[in-house]
Amino acid sequence: MDSIKYLRERFKSEKIQIFSLFLFGFILRLIAARNIGVSADDVNHAVRPINMFNSGKLVIWDQSTSLWYYVQDVFYKFFGNTQIGSRFATAFFGSLLIVLMFIFVKKVFASKNAAFFASLLIAVSPMLIKNTLPEMDTLVAFMTLISFLFFFDFLKNPLKRKIALAALFIGVGIMIKLYVLFFAVSMTLFLIYHQLRLHKKKELFFMLALWGIIITLLVMPTLIYNYLLYKDKGFMDLIFTNTLKLGVDAASKQYSGAGWMAYTDYKGFLLGNQRNFDPTPIPGFVIVLSLLFRGDPLLCIFFILGLIFAFKQQRNYLLLFAIVFLPAFIYLGAQIPMSKHFIWALVIGAPISGLAIEKILIKYPKKSVITIAIIVFSLFYLGIPKGVTHAHFYGQSAFGKLVDIKETFPKNTIVVADSRIYRGNIHWGLAGTNYVEASDFFTIVEKVNAEGNLKNFEVYYVECVIDDCGWGTVAGQTEFNESMEEATRIFAKRAHTVINFTEPDRSVYTLPFTGKEQVIYRLYKLDLSLNPAIVPIIKKTHSWYKYPIGYDRSIHDIFDDYDTISSGDAAMQWFAFRILYIELFVVFATIAVVVYLFWRLV
Repeated sequence: MDSIKYLRERFKSEKIQIFSLFLFGFILRLIAARNIGVSADDVNHAVRPINMFNSGKLVIWDQSTSLWYYVQDVFYKFFGNTQIGSRFATAFFGSLLIVLMFIFVKKVFASKNAAFFASLLIAVSPMLIKNTLPEMDTLVAFMTLISFLFFFDFLKNPLKRKIALAALFIGVGIMIKLYVLFFAVSMTLFLIYHQLRLHKKKELFFMLALWGIIITLLVMPTLIYNYLLYKDKGFMDLIFTNTLKLGVDAASKQYSGAGWMAYTDYKGFLLGNQRNFDPTPIPGFVIVLSLLFRGDPLLCIFFILGLIFAFKQQRNYLLLFAIVFLPAFIYLGAQIPMSKHFIWALVIGAPISGLAIEKILIKYPKKSVITIAIIVFSLFYLGIPKGVTHAHFYGQSAFGKLVDIKETFPKNTIVVADSRIYRGNIHWGLAGTNYVEASDFFTIVEKVNAEGNLKNFEVYYVECVIDDCGWGTVAGQTEFNESMEEATRIFAKRAHTVINFTEPDRSVYTLPFTGKEQVIYRLYKLDLSLNPAIVPIIKKTHSWYKYPIGYDRSIHDIFDDYDTISSGDAAMQWFAFRILYIELFVVFATIAVVVYLFWRLV
């Protein structure tokens, strides 16, 4: 009894409570990283970090940034090009966000209960957990919130170092994902409003200058890259070209069809029939809000309830929320309304949700009951089928199993992939092996084997059992589908080992140990006589989304490599890379910042 009483008393400690939330949230995110299936964007962002430190790239052509991929490559160095490796950064910073949320709400709202419940909602958020993917949005939310922390600290105690740190973190956020620029502009407007309201016109100029200089320095890698690329090749990256309309003729040869001159449908977003969705009179903003609600209903419900209390008690934060939320929400919703791009909205809304639960506790003072209810609901909600978020949380995806097993393949093995598997999935799932699509394999074999010099090779063939593994278009290509069925029959006939990769049905609700597993991929192992010359030839096929895998220029030249024409250009590039590496350092330094603030505050 004494030991139980001791543990109960220890758990009342804030440090223990929040550390427990951190561990719980981290475990949930690691489960998601292992189990959740993949999408086209997912594999695209997983491929790009491979060998990023040897890429020589300041910017990735369709992102206008590259910092995220350098962050990812740090984790690849530790975990390899694996499913967990590609998602570990999101899992870790998503978990650290739990601690940061507690620090932020406790300092800004001066409320322990609001801070605890805001952190709890982040810890068990189904939408955040199911977005434990190799994408930037979770780290964007983290960098935004830590910038908010120092920004509000500055508003209370206007020290230069605090506004400098706020600018540093929001500037790094911009270099992770460009839409953070909207947040930076909104924060600038709020800073002007706040200083003028306090009649601090003299200090305002200096603060704006400091804020602007730091952010400008941090975005220099993007500006310098586009300047040097335009100077040498006459075009810029995709986003700069779409925005500035410079070098359009030269750029159209590179970018046509890949988000080229993307249309932002503000009318449809506000009035209905938005181009991004199936025809519907429902305005796009309603659809996007419903995506957030379906992704995380508890956080959204408590947020709505909390608005009244925030208006009464936290008007500064509510005003900043509105100024930050509306412009970014309208732009992103009108251009690329994907639920993952609004994770930041849930995160900056969580403090208001926590405030609502704090007020509920006044009427119903059962903190432990509410905590357990939120956890239980979220754990059950994680079992929902694929829709707004990925699936399945409970049960490893067949693709994840395939990625794991590639680590066991001998070095000289040839891996042939059914071309009905989405090409991005092939490049990511089999990266690091001698892989080739089945549609190319037979042509290459016929050519190289005609030269003789045959040797025995261990060959694996990966079949897409369900006929369409990511393309979504195979059903309408009867001839193509039959050609892959014929290829499968050839490999199956000679195989001496067959392994099935199964997963829960993503279209139905699933809990642990429930639901029927379905076979998605099948792996055949066989021996074939091949000319060793096949290996360098199939390597030439390792190119995805305009870049050779691992930025290996022996595969092909990279279209946006440029020459520095003068010594001044070389100096600019040197400077840009130093800024980029400082930003990378800052990302990892935030770990120490959060730990220090938590230890000092609690």
